[in-house]
Amino acid sequence: MRMIIISLLLLLCTSLLMASDYRIIDTKTGKTATVSDMAKAMKKSAVIYFGEFHDNSIVHALELDFLKAMFEQNPRLIVSFEMFERDTQSYIDMYIKGEMTEVDFLLNSRPWGNYQTDYKPLLDFAKTNSLTVIAANVPRPIAGKVVRSGANFRDQLSEREQSYAAVKLNTWDDEYKEKFMQTMESTKMHGMPGDANLYENMYLAQCLKDDTMAESILMYLGKDPKSKVIHFNGDFHSNGYLGTVQRVQNRQPKLRQAVISPIYVQDIDEFVFSKDYAKQANFIILLNEPTTER
Repeated sequence: MRMIIISLLLLLCTSLLMASDYRIIDTKTGKTATVSDMAKAMKKSAVIYFGEFHDNSIVHALELDFLKAMFEQNPRLIVSFEMFERDTQSYIDMYIKGEMTEVDFLLNSRPWGNYQTDYKPLLDFAKTNSLTVIAANVPRPIAGKVVRSGANFRDQLSEREQSYAAVKLNTWDDEYKEKFMQTMESTKMHGMPGDANLYENMYLAQCLKDDTMAESILMYLGKDPKSKVIHFNGDFHSNGYLGTVQRVQNRQPKLRQAVISPIYVQDIDEFVFSKDYAKQANFIILLNEPTTER
Protein backbone atom coordinates (compact mmCIF):
# COMPACT_ATOMS: atom_id res chain seq x y z
CA MET A 1 0.00 0.00 0.00
CA ARG A 2 2.83 2.36 0.88
CA MET A 3 4.44 1.81 -2.57
CA ILE A 4 1.12 2.51 -4.30
CA ILE A 5 0.73 5.79 -2.39
CA ILE A 6 4.31 6.80 -3.26
CA SER A 7 3.72 5.98 -6.93
CA LEU A 8 0.54 8.05 -6.99
CA LEU A 9 2.32 10.97 -5.37
CA LEU A 10 5.10 10.78 -7.96
CA LEU A 11 2.54 10.78 -10.76
CA LEU A 12 0.81 13.77 -9.19
CA CYS A 13 4.07 15.67 -8.90
CA THR A 14 4.90 14.93 -12.53
CA SER A 15 1.46 16.15 -13.59
CA LEU A 16 1.87 19.36 -11.62
CA LEU A 17 5.29 19.92 -13.14
CA MET A 18 3.91 19.47 -16.63
CA ALA A 19 1.00 21.78 -15.89
CA SER A 20 3.41 24.52 -14.86
CA ASP A 21 5.39 24.12 -18.09
CA TYR A 22 2.61 24.56 -20.62
CA ARG A 23 -0.85 25.96 -21.17
CA ILE A 24 -3.33 25.10 -23.92
CA ILE A 25 -5.50 27.88 -25.34
CA ASP A 26 -8.64 27.44 -27.43
CA THR A 27 -8.25 30.23 -30.01
CA LYS A 28 -11.99 30.30 -30.63
CA THR A 29 -12.73 31.38 -27.06
CA GLY A 30 -9.35 32.46 -25.68
CA LYS A 31 -9.89 30.17 -22.71
CA THR A 32 -7.52 27.63 -21.20
CA ALA A 33 -8.23 24.09 -22.38
CA THR A 34 -7.17 20.52 -21.67
CA VAL A 35 -6.04 17.76 -24.00
CA SER A 36 -9.49 16.26 -23.58
CA ASP A 37 -11.04 19.58 -24.62
CA MET A 38 -8.96 19.57 -27.79
CA ALA A 39 -10.06 16.05 -28.65
CA LYS A 40 -13.73 16.90 -28.15
CA ALA A 41 -13.45 20.09 -30.22
CA MET A 42 -11.94 18.14 -33.12
CA LYS A 43 -14.56 15.42 -33.17
CA LYS A 44 -15.74 16.44 -36.66
CA SER A 45 -12.33 17.17 -38.17
CA ALA A 46 -11.16 14.66 -40.76
CA VAL A 47 -7.51 15.72 -40.58
CA ILE A 48 -5.75 17.13 -37.52
CA TYR A 49 -2.24 18.56 -37.66
CA PHE A 50 -0.22 18.49 -34.45
CA GLY A 51 2.64 20.90 -35.01
CA GLU A 52 5.73 20.38 -32.92
CA PHE A 53 9.12 21.80 -32.07
CA HIS A 54 11.17 18.68 -32.72
CA ASP A 55 13.37 19.14 -29.65
CA ASN A 56 10.65 19.95 -27.11
CA SER A 57 9.84 17.05 -24.77
CA ILE A 58 6.68 18.71 -23.40
CA VAL A 59 5.10 18.87 -26.84
CA HIS A 60 6.01 15.25 -27.51
CA ALA A 61 4.37 14.17 -24.26
CA LEU A 62 1.22 16.11 -25.21
CA GLU A 63 1.20 14.46 -28.63
CA LEU A 64 0.90 11.05 -27.00
CA ASP A 65 -1.79 12.27 -24.59
CA PHE A 66 -3.73 13.73 -27.50
CA LEU A 67 -3.44 10.55 -29.55
CA LYS A 68 -4.81 8.54 -26.63
CA ALA A 69 -7.67 11.02 -26.09
CA MET A 70 -8.61 10.89 -29.76
CA PHE A 71 -8.50 7.09 -29.75
CA GLU A 72 -10.89 6.93 -26.80
CA GLN A 73 -13.26 9.13 -28.78
CA ASN A 74 -12.87 7.40 -32.15
CA PRO A 75 -10.74 4.25 -32.57
CA ARG A 76 -10.75 4.60 -36.36
CA LEU A 77 -7.58 6.65 -36.41
CA ILE A 78 -4.82 6.90 -38.98
CA VAL A 79 -1.52 8.16 -37.62
CA SER A 80 0.62 10.11 -40.09
CA PHE A 81 4.24 11.23 -39.71
CA GLU A 82 6.47 13.79 -41.36
CA MET A 83 9.31 11.88 -39.68
CA PHE A 84 8.93 8.77 -41.85
CA GLU A 85 9.30 8.76 -45.63
CA ARG A 86 7.28 7.02 -48.32
CA ASP A 87 9.93 4.51 -49.31
CA THR A 88 9.83 3.08 -45.76
CA GLN A 89 6.05 2.46 -45.77
CA SER A 90 6.33 -1.31 -46.24
CA TYR A 91 8.63 -1.58 -43.21
CA ILE A 92 6.21 0.43 -41.07
CA ASP A 93 3.33 -1.80 -42.22
CA MET A 94 5.25 -4.96 -41.32
CA TYR A 95 6.33 -3.60 -37.95
CA ILE A 96 2.80 -2.50 -37.00
CA LYS A 97 1.44 -5.94 -37.97
CA GLY A 98 4.12 -7.70 -35.93
CA GLU A 99 5.77 -9.15 -39.04
CA MET A 100 9.10 -7.39 -38.43
CA THR A 101 11.17 -6.92 -35.31
CA GLU A 102 11.85 -3.43 -34.03
CA VAL A 103 15.56 -3.89 -34.69
CA ASP A 104 14.95 -4.65 -38.37
CA PHE A 105 12.37 -1.90 -38.61
CA LEU A 106 14.83 0.69 -37.29
CA LEU A 107 17.57 -0.55 -39.60
CA ASN A 108 15.33 0.05 -42.61
CA SER A 109 13.24 3.11 -41.72
CA ARG A 110 15.88 5.82 -41.13
CA PRO A 111 14.42 6.96 -37.78
CA TRP A 112 15.21 10.44 -36.52
CA GLY A 113 17.75 10.81 -33.72
CA ASN A 114 15.02 11.39 -31.14
CA TYR A 115 12.96 8.38 -32.20
CA GLN A 116 13.36 6.41 -28.97
CA THR A 117 12.19 9.20 -26.67
CA ASP A 118 9.68 11.03 -28.87
CA TYR A 119 8.26 8.94 -31.74
CA LYS A 120 8.54 5.39 -30.45
CA PRO A 121 5.74 5.99 -27.87
CA LEU A 122 3.41 7.16 -30.66
CA LEU A 123 4.31 4.26 -32.90
CA ASP A 124 4.01 1.76 -30.05
CA PHE A 125 0.51 3.05 -29.27
CA ALA A 126 -0.43 2.64 -32.93
CA LYS A 127 1.04 -0.87 -32.97
CA THR A 128 -0.72 -1.93 -29.77
CA ASN A 129 -4.05 -0.73 -31.13
CA SER A 130 -3.52 -1.90 -34.73
CA LEU A 131 -3.78 1.61 -36.17
CA THR A 132 -2.75 2.43 -39.72
CA VAL A 133 0.45 4.46 -39.84
CA ILE A 134 1.51 6.64 -42.77
CA ALA A 135 5.10 7.30 -43.75
CA ALA A 136 3.96 10.54 -45.34
CA ASN A 137 7.04 12.48 -46.36
CA VAL A 138 9.14 12.51 -49.52
CA PRO A 139 12.49 10.71 -49.09
CA ARG A 140 15.33 13.02 -48.12
CA PRO A 141 17.54 12.06 -51.12
CA ILE A 142 14.79 13.27 -53.46
CA ALA A 143 14.41 16.53 -51.56
CA GLY A 144 18.18 16.90 -51.85
CA LYS A 145 17.97 16.55 -55.64
CA VAL A 146 15.38 19.33 -55.69
CA VAL A 147 17.72 21.65 -53.78
CA ARG A 148 20.57 20.86 -56.19
CA SER A 149 18.63 20.80 -59.47
CA GLY A 150 15.54 22.93 -58.94
CA ALA A 151 12.46 22.53 -61.13
CA ASN A 152 14.11 19.88 -63.36
CA PHE A 153 14.58 17.45 -60.47
CA ARG A 154 12.11 14.90 -61.90
CA ASP A 155 14.47 14.25 -64.83
CA GLN A 156 16.87 12.68 -62.34
CA LEU A 157 14.33 10.37 -60.69
CA SER A 158 13.82 6.71 -61.50
CA GLU A 159 10.31 5.37 -61.99
CA ARG A 160 10.30 4.07 -58.43
CA GLU A 161 11.51 7.40 -57.04
CA GLN A 162 8.76 9.17 -58.98
CA SER A 163 6.19 7.22 -56.93
CA TYR A 164 7.66 8.61 -53.71
CA ALA A 165 7.09 12.26 -54.71
CA ALA A 166 3.80 14.11 -55.04
CA VAL A 167 2.32 14.04 -58.53
CA LYS A 168 1.04 17.60 -58.17
CA LEU A 169 3.49 20.23 -56.95
CA ASN A 170 2.24 23.65 -55.84
CA THR A 171 4.81 26.43 -55.55
CA TRP A 172 2.55 29.37 -54.90
CA ASP A 173 3.99 32.83 -54.48
CA ASP A 174 2.01 33.47 -51.33
CA GLU A 175 2.17 34.06 -47.59
CA TYR A 176 3.81 30.67 -47.05
CA LYS A 177 6.62 31.48 -49.47
CA GLU A 178 7.13 34.87 -47.87
CA LYS A 179 7.32 33.25 -44.45
CA PHE A 180 9.77 30.64 -45.73
CA MET A 181 12.03 33.22 -47.34
CA GLN A 182 12.05 35.32 -44.20
CA THR A 183 13.16 32.26 -42.26
CA MET A 184 15.93 31.62 -44.78
CA GLU A 185 17.09 35.22 -44.55
CA SER A 186 17.32 34.91 -40.78
CA THR A 187 19.72 31.97 -41.20
CA LYS A 188 22.34 34.31 -42.63
CA MET A 189 23.15 35.26 -39.06
CA HIS A 190 24.05 31.61 -38.46
CA GLY A 191 26.48 31.38 -41.35
CA MET A 192 24.23 30.03 -44.12
CA PRO A 193 24.99 31.68 -47.49
CA GLY A 194 22.32 34.07 -48.76
CA ASP A 195 22.00 32.71 -52.30
CA ALA A 196 18.64 33.66 -53.87
CA ASN A 197 18.66 30.70 -56.29
CA LEU A 198 19.44 28.31 -53.46
CA TYR A 199 16.53 29.71 -51.45
CA GLU A 200 14.18 29.21 -54.41
CA ASN A 201 15.27 25.58 -54.72
CA MET A 202 14.92 25.07 -50.98
CA TYR A 203 11.41 26.48 -51.15
CA LEU A 204 10.65 24.08 -53.99
CA ALA A 205 11.88 21.20 -51.81
CA GLN A 206 9.74 22.47 -48.94
CA CYS A 207 6.69 22.52 -51.21
CA LEU A 208 7.46 19.01 -52.42
CA LYS A 209 7.48 17.81 -48.81
CA ASP A 210 4.15 19.53 -48.10
CA ASP A 211 2.50 18.28 -51.29
CA THR A 212 3.77 14.74 -50.75
CA MET A 213 2.48 14.68 -47.18
CA ALA A 214 -0.86 16.12 -48.34
CA GLU A 215 -1.13 13.52 -51.09
CA SER A 216 -0.22 10.72 -48.66
CA ILE A 217 -2.83 11.85 -46.12
CA LEU A 218 -5.62 12.00 -48.70
CA MET A 219 -4.64 8.69 -50.28
CA TYR A 220 -5.07 6.86 -46.98
CA LEU A 221 -8.14 8.82 -45.97
CA GLY A 222 -9.69 7.85 -49.29
CA LYS A 223 -9.32 4.19 -48.36
CA ASP A 224 -11.38 4.72 -45.19
CA PRO A 225 -13.42 7.97 -45.41
CA LYS A 226 -14.93 7.39 -41.95
CA SER A 227 -11.53 7.43 -40.30
CA LYS A 228 -9.65 10.42 -38.92
CA VAL A 229 -6.02 11.32 -39.64
CA ILE A 230 -3.70 12.78 -37.00
CA HIS A 231 -0.62 14.12 -38.73
CA PHE A 232 2.50 14.92 -36.70
CA ASN A 233 4.81 17.45 -38.29
CA GLY A 234 7.19 20.29 -37.59
CA ASP A 235 5.11 23.35 -36.77
CA PHE A 236 6.20 25.27 -39.88
CA HIS A 237 4.35 22.75 -42.07
CA SER A 238 0.94 23.58 -40.55
CA ASN A 239 1.15 26.86 -38.63
CA GLY A 240 -1.28 29.47 -39.93
CA TYR A 241 -3.15 26.75 -41.84
CA LEU A 242 -0.38 26.93 -44.46
CA GLY A 243 2.00 24.35 -45.87
CA THR A 244 0.56 20.85 -45.82
CA VAL A 245 -2.81 22.13 -44.59
CA GLN A 246 -3.41 24.42 -47.55
CA ARG A 247 -2.30 21.71 -49.98
CA VAL A 248 -4.83 19.26 -48.58
CA GLN A 249 -7.45 21.99 -48.78
CA ASN A 250 -6.50 22.72 -52.38
CA ARG A 251 -7.13 19.09 -53.26
CA GLN A 252 -10.30 18.69 -51.17
CA PRO A 253 -11.76 22.14 -50.32
CA LYS A 254 -14.68 20.77 -48.30
CA LEU A 255 -12.59 18.56 -46.02
CA ARG A 256 -12.69 19.69 -42.40
CA GLN A 257 -9.24 20.24 -40.88
CA ALA A 258 -7.81 21.46 -37.57
CA VAL A 259 -4.41 22.64 -36.39
CA ILE A 260 -2.56 22.54 -33.08
CA SER A 261 0.52 24.78 -32.78
CA PRO A 262 3.06 25.31 -29.99
CA ILE A 263 4.27 28.82 -29.19
CA TYR A 264 7.21 29.97 -27.10
CA VAL A 265 6.40 32.89 -24.79
CA GLN A 266 8.40 34.79 -22.20
CA ASP A 267 6.00 33.95 -19.38
CA ILE A 268 3.01 31.61 -19.64
CA ASP A 269 1.26 33.27 -16.71
CA GLU A 270 1.61 36.72 -18.27
CA PHE A 271 0.35 35.69 -21.71
CA VAL A 272 -2.29 38.00 -23.19
CA PHE A 273 -4.59 36.39 -25.73
CA SER A 274 -5.43 38.08 -29.02
CA LYS A 275 -7.97 37.00 -31.64
CA ASP A 276 -5.12 37.02 -34.14
CA TYR A 277 -4.07 33.65 -32.73
CA ALA A 278 -7.17 32.16 -34.35
CA LYS A 279 -5.42 32.73 -37.69
CA GLN A 280 -2.59 30.54 -36.48
CA ALA A 281 -4.33 27.42 -35.18
CA ASN A 282 -7.45 26.05 -33.53
CA PHE A 283 -5.47 25.47 -30.35
CA ILE A 284 -2.11 26.87 -29.31
CA ILE A 285 0.19 25.36 -26.71
CA LEU A 286 2.07 27.97 -24.70
CA LEU A 287 5.61 27.00 -23.70
CA ASN A 288 8.16 28.93 -21.69
CA GLU A 289 10.90 30.30 -23.91
CA PRO A 290 13.94 27.99 -23.55
CA THR A 291 17.02 29.47 -21.97
CA THR A 292 19.30 27.98 -24.63
CA GLU A 293 19.12 28.51 -28.37
CA ARG A 294 16.72 26.15 -30.21
